[in-house]
Amino acid sequence: DEVKAKPDYHIFEQNGRIMAVYYALEQDGLEQLKKEMDKMKGEKILYCFTFDPLGLDKNDFADWQGVSLEPIPQKILDIYEQIYEY
Repeated sequence: DEVKAKPDYHIFEQNGRIMAVYYALEQDGLEQLKKEMDKMKGEKILYCFTFDPLGLDKNDFADWQGVSLEPIPQKILDIYEQIYEY
């Protein structure tokens, strides 16, 4: 179930599991997303958009406690590209 929707991210929660998807190119909204996730209890995962072929720099997320960090899976990016043709 969608818990929060903002221009840069969406947060979903189901059965005590929390998933956030951050899809903005800029990282301006990450601090607000972190504050939202810090308030929530449960298993947390963050999927974050990146153009970097090496993936996300985990050092940028060192203070994100209790959150698993993952790049948005390529399959989702392929679908996104088909929809928006960017």
